[in-house]
Amino acid sequence: MSTDRLIIHHAERLPDRLRGLLGKPPPAPGHALLITPCASVHTAFMRYPIDIVFLNSRGIILKLVEALRPWRIAACWRARHTLELAAGEARRLGLMPGGQVDLAPARAHASRSPHGERGATLVEFVIAGPLVLFILLVLMQYALLFHARSQLNYATFEAARAGTVANARPAAMRTAFDRAMTGYHGGGTTTAELAASRARALAEAPFTRIEILSPTRESFEDYHSPKLAARMGAPGRVIPNTNLAHLACPIDRPGCPSNPAANASGQTLQDANLLKLRITYGIPAKKQIPLAGPFMARALAVLDPADGDAFRAGLIADGRIPVVAHTVMRMQSPAIEAGNASNPGAGNAGKPVDPGPPPQGPGLPACPVTDPACAPPTEPPPAPEPVPDECDPLTEPGCRSLPSCQAPADWLKGISTTPTTP
Repeated sequence: MSTDRLIIHHAERLPDRLRGLLGKPPPAPGHALLITPCASVHTAFMRYPIDIVFLNSRGIILKLVEALRPWRIAACWRARHTLELAAGEARRLGLMPGGQVDLAPARAHASRSPHGERGATLVEFVIAGPLVLFILLVLMQYALLFHARSQLNYATFEAARAGTVANARPAAMRTAFDRAMTGYHGGGTTTAELAASRARALAEAPFTRIEILSPTRESFEDYHSPKLAARMGAPGRVIPNTNLAHLACPIDRPGCPSNPAANASGQTLQDANLLKLRITYGIPAKKQIPLAGPFMARALAVLDPADGDAFRAGLIADGRIPVVAHTVMRMQSPAIEAGNASNPGAGNAGKPVDPGPPPQGPGLPACPVTDPACAPPTEPPPAPEPVPDECDPLTEPGCRSLPSCQAPADWLKGISTTPTTP
C-alpha cells in the first residue's frame, strides 16, 4: 500500500469529531481526516460520498466502506480510529482490510492524555442519536400521510359516485364518505367492530369539509330548468341531465346563455353536468407519529401564517395535518343546487388552446413545423351543412309533436277480417 503518500489531518477534540467533514469540501487526493477515538460515523447533512476506513489501535485496517452516500451510517465496534477520504481514494491508495496505516503521531498524541477522551463516543451518540431518530420518525410520518391520502382518495371517489346518482345532494355524499372512511378508523371483521369503526368515522365529521366545485352557482344561473325543478319538487334550482348530446339549453329555456365565452359560468351544459368535489380532512393527533406529527402541524402554521382558509387554519390550530383530495365524475341525475361554490369567469374566453404544433392538413407537412416560415397549406372552406326544413321536436321547444304511431284507417283494406276455421 502507498500510505506513505497519505497526508493525515487529525480530529481529536470533541467539536472536531462531531463536525468531521460536515460543511467542508471533499478531502484533496492524498489527504484524509483521522477521527480518534471513533468506531462509527454518519453522513447526515453531507453533500458528497466519502470512503471510510476503520482502524484498530495499531493502525490495522479492520473494515473498509467505499463511497458511503449522504444520510448513511457505518460502524465497526472493534475500531479505535476512523479515516475519512474522498470517494475512490481508498481504492487508489490500495487500502484494504488487513493492511496497516502508520498512525505513530496519533498514538503519541493520544498517549499524553489517556483518559481525556474516555466516553467521547457515548457523548457523540447522545448528541447525534436524537437527530437521526427524529429523521426516522419524520420519514415514518410521511409514510402515514401517503396512507391517509390513499384512503381519502377512495372515500372521495365514493362520495362523488353517490352524488352523481343522488342529484349532487351533500347529505348523500357525506353519508358515502363517512362509510368509506370506516376502514381508515379501524375497520373490523365483525358487526360490532365495524359499528365501532363507523362511530369513530362519524365522530371525525366536524373535521371533514366537502366542497362542490362544479356545478357552480353560475352554472345554475346559466342552465336552470324551472319546469324540471317544479316537476321534481326540488328545493333549489336544477340542471337537466337528459339528452345532453342534443341540447345546448334546457328545453324550457331555449334562449339560455349557452356560449361559454360570454355566460357567467364559462361552461357548456355538458360541462355543468360534471360533478367536481374537493374534500379536506385533518389527520388527528392520535394517528400521528409522536414528535414528527406535531412538528409537521406546527411547521405548516409557521410556513403559512396568513392562511386565508379558516377551516384549514382551524385544523392546524387543533394539531391536525390537513390532507386534500379531488375528483371529477359525470352526473347521472339532475343536479340540485345546495351550497355550491361560486366560480365566475369564462376561462380561455371559451376557446381552448392546443399546446402542440398547428395542424398541417390531412397529409405530411411539406416543411418542418419548427420553421417559422413554414405555413400550413391552404384548404378550401368546408361546405355548409344543409339545414333541415323541419324542426327537431327533441331539442326545440314548441316544435310539432312527435309522429303518431296510430295506424291509418284503411290499413285493413283488402284484408279479410273473417276468422278462419281450422
